[in-house]
Amino acid sequence: MDAAHRPMRLDLDGRAFVVCGASRGLGRATAHELVAHGARVLLAARRPQEVATELGDAAVPLPVDLTAPDAAERVAAGVRESFAGRLDGILVNGGGPPAGRALEYTDEQWSGAFELLLGGPIRLLRELTPMMAGGGSVVIVTSSSVRQPIDGLDTSNVLRPAVAALAKVLARELGPAIRVNSLAPGRFDTDRVRDLDAQRAGGGGDVEAVRARNAAAIPLRRYGDPRELARVAAFLLSDAASYVSGAALQVDGAAVTAVP
Repeated sequence: MDAAHRPMRLDLDGRAFVVCGASRGLGRATAHELVAHGARVLLAARRPQEVATELGDAAVPLPVDLTAPDAAERVAAGVRESFAGRLDGILVNGGGPPAGRALEYTDEQWSGAFELLLGGPIRLLRELTPMMAGGGSVVIVTSSSVRQPIDGLDTSNVLRPAVAALAKVLARELGPAIRVNSLAPGRFDTDRVRDLDAQRAGGGGDVEAVRARNAAAIPLRRYGDPRELARVAAFLLSDAASYVSGAALQVDGAAVTAVP
């Protein structure tokens, strides 16, 4: 049995979760993982219908742009309508900002990156965490750039560490009822990473050569399967991780060399 299909059983029967960015990549894989363990999920994403169809009655699609000013209120209304106000956990996840260099971004691009990575998540958590008074778990997906900058992704390099700091702060402020952790994924085989690889290859370049070089730099010698991150996220969202809070967990195949 390969690493991406190793079974893990969690008791999530009847639990209700919000999964942000659920239409693709890591969010989609996590939604599948949670439902596989008995959970119900509200899929907050721009185009959630396809994954909702895959998941059946356990999933409720909520088409929403999570950077929009009213997104948090719309997600909260979705929780009240779909789960009678019950909320056991949140996966805060979304796409990344455009590639570029710090001093080459415009003010508008910096503001857009802030809204995507910090502004939207803060509004969402401000609205949703009061609905978890009975206890629950928040997992915020960041990036390996919180530990080691990634060349050419400078808004991520600057703002993602602030997101990890937010998770640490909220773990202290929302305890003991709510646990908060962050996940720092490395290179996973997602649409966004494929797009970044294509950009690095340039027009007419050899994308597979770029991917091979990137994989060779990872001690496990491969990109991660999104299901591998999904299992870690589901674990942190479950009671199996009941004493894990304030952690910033790297899931990167040992790619980051920073110590600690």
